[in-house]
Amino acid sequence: AISSNALLVLGLVPAALAQTTITSGHWDISAHAHVHGTDTELELSLHNHSSGAEEPLQGSSIAYNFGTNAKSNVTIGAADLGDLWVSPASEVDADAAGMPFIGFSAEELLAPFTGPVTFTMTGFVYTGSGAGNFYMFEGTNLFFDSTAGPGNFGSFSVNVGQHGHGEFGFSDAGLYEITLEVSANNGASITSAPATFTFDVVPEPSTYALLGRGAGALALLRWRKRSRQS
Repeated sequence: AISSNALLVLGLVPAALAQTTITSGHWDISAHAHVHGTDTELELSLHNHSSGAEEPLQGSSIAYNFGTNAKSNVTIGAADLGDLWVSPASEVDADAAGMPFIGFSAEELLAPFTGPVTFTMTGFVYTGSGAGNFYMFEGTNLFFDSTAGPGNFGSFSVNVGQHGHGEFGFSDAGLYEITLEVSANNGASITSAPATFTFDVVPEPSTYALLGRGAGALALLRWRKRSRQS
């Protein structure tokens, strides 16, 4: 389900910049090709796995409402990531919890693209009152780690024509802005422009309006600032 963020009612942003907040359903961060003149470029968008609808990453956010769920300690290999809220591990679990199920897709990239399609985390901003650590992992594999520092945040790869999933871990409530680039090969190596993927993480329903909307407003202000500078 997609609901319009009520920032407009609060008078925080103009109508043209109102956010789209995704609160449920199966969505993928999707890589797709765009032909610009004689050049082929890669772009990122949010893809609704069920309906095929597309949403831009900028101006959209994913809301995880963990309700009264307790944090759990997460250990990946030798790395103790601490106590985290962890996103549902399957679409069935996500539907039961009333949360979105997010993956990474290269299903729209077909021949002449070959080899792995790699999503690389290149930037991270946390807005909140806690430590704000973010991770993405599957089994014993840690793919994204916000504590590793710029240039070492990590990457996740899927095959051309396929998609994959991992679990997202959050140390604290707040707004997490994850900047991603995707690269692939179609005879030459191609890398997309960076795009920002935003998580609103809230611990219980009563705090959603105050925390989620306030964090969303900050994200939009950053987006407007980046737009003026580009």
